[in-house]
Amino acid sequence: MTHMRLDNIKRKKLIPKNPSMRGKTLYILYKYDLESEELVSDGPFLSKDEAYEKMNSFLQQKVCSWVVVYNG
Repeated sequence: MTHMRLDNIKRKKLIPKNPSMRGKTLYILYKYDLESEELVSDGPFLSKDEAYEKMNSFLQQKVCSWVVVYNG
């Protein structure tokens, strides 16, 4: 297994369209739609609970989904 130093890891930055969301912690929900074979995103959410509730509803329907956190 290859080990990477933390300073060599590429980091992605989310720049929200809504200026009021800039600089805040944001939660993006991703799900993999098996019917269309596409990766679909929803959000950004300011509330962790809201993002996780939506993710859990997809998981209960057996839809692969996860939340990514972007720290502003």
